[in-house]
Amino acid sequence: MSVLDHPWAALEFAAATWPGEDALVFPHQEHRLSFSQWRARSAEWAGTLASAGVTPGQHVALLAENRIEWPIAQMACAAMGAVFAPLNSHYRRDDLAYVLKQSNAVALICSQRFRGNPYLENVTALRPELPDLKHLFCLDQMPDCRTPAAAPAHKGKGENPVAALLYTSGTTGFPKGALLSHRAMMMNARGAADRLGLTAGDRWTSIIPLFHCAGCILNILGCLQKGAAYVGAPSFDAENMFRVIQSERCTFLSGVPTSYLAMLDHPARKDYDLSSLRAGSCGGADANPEILRRCAEEFPMPGLSQVYGQTEGATLFACPDAGDPLRFETSGKALPGYELRVVEPESLAEMPRGGIGEIQARGPMVMEGYYQMPEATAETILPGGWLRTGDLGYLRGDDRLVIAGGRLRDMIIRGGENIYPAEIENILAGHEAVAGVAVFGVRDDYYGEVVAAAIRLRREIPAAELTALCEGRIAKFKVPTRFYRVDAFPLTASGKVRKVELRDMAAGGALEVLE
Repeated sequence: MSVLDHPWAALEFAAATWPGEDALVFPHQEHRLSFSQWRARSAEWAGTLASAGVTPGQHVALLAENRIEWPIAQMACAAMGAVFAPLNSHYRRDDLAYVLKQSNAVALICSQRFRGNPYLENVTALRPELPDLKHLFCLDQMPDCRTPAAAPAHKGKGENPVAALLYTSGTTGFPKGALLSHRAMMMNARGAADRLGLTAGDRWTSIIPLFHCAGCILNILGCLQKGAAYVGAPSFDAENMFRVIQSERCTFLSGVPTSYLAMLDHPARKDYDLSSLRAGSCGGADANPEILRRCAEEFPMPGLSQVYGQTEGATLFACPDAGDPLRFETSGKALPGYELRVVEPESLAEMPRGGIGEIQARGPMVMEGYYQMPEATAETILPGGWLRTGDLGYLRGDDRLVIAGGRLRDMIIRGGENIYPAEIENILAGHEAVAGVAVFGVRDDYYGEVVAAAIRLRREIPAAELTALCEGRIAKFKVPTRFYRVDAFPLTASGKVRKVELRDMAAGGALEVLE
């Protein structure tokens, strides 16, 4: 196995190169492991799985919050050649039943519960419906469950090229499981870590759940390959992140636009020393360049960069260098190994530089396909290997990627004019009274659709003030004709706004109009 292409080989290299250095740190558990300890524990867990009868190529699911056992389980699967299937920690009975059936998981490793979600109880109730699920391992020492702890060490000979089955959250329909190879995941994490400037001895913390590709690939495999420590937190809380950064002297931080904004605006930020931060990443189509610039200056965190990717691409397609002067406004250039193009969504004709269209990617990090979904795979991976992302953006003349327009399915067509919600959202988000915004289309008898905006406010303002903010900056047909006040947005399990649900709520009169 090559150190460059397989995480178990990389962990063995790390254990030999940086044996006593911190590899995994989980302050909330008061637990940390060196690289050599991580390797030893993972080998024990691989032995436990093998002794239970799990064989290479079979699917092993994990349902747990961010905790130190999480990356141990990930590496145990890599060591023995099992396919690792991390599950969204927000899943309840129906979600859980679907993915455990669809994945054909033969084993599940789970926490007993997290934040009121009774994982073990739910799985126990579902087991009669899950004929493939032969083995249940509990992480919390329940007397009626085995815990992976004491089996003979595994020798690490798993050669299965498929590494993981990662389920996409999506904003409509059931999740789809993307099959990713070891090479794709390692190559992606390494390319991004190089761009961001991660080095041995760095300490990378993140608000992103480990079940997300940015957690288990970018963060975990990036740290592994560079000799950096991953510093974990169970869930996002702004002040807890301040404490973790200060106490562990974290040098890297990953998050999403909402988490960065929450930290930036938090009144307790001034009470913590965040000066150890050097760089990091922010992923999300709604990344506001001004918010990123303020974080870089005020935390401070000079190397913060906007990045772009998705699960089907093994995390990132594009990432700037940490010193790129355009790292807030663009997502940088394609990672090594990737090609990017932007096409007209219907004809698939390539757009000229600067023209907004669907972003597509091609390269060895693209998923193998959706598990047991050949039609969905064929719709997503075109002949020639181009992956349809469903995201809108454009390429500059210098090949830097700009995310502009949001999701293709969220595009609003008003009287034949294409309107991209992200453009309007960025303007409205610039108002100091706006804490959150989602722009979507609502049906109109004359135009087909018109623009609406759901707003979460910090203080009361009239709709006319928001209208005036837009009118001086964008064409009149793009200005929202209706504003709605919301206390919270309907979200997917991974935190994306469900705009389809907002449309339905608006059509049914369930949203409060902002006058």
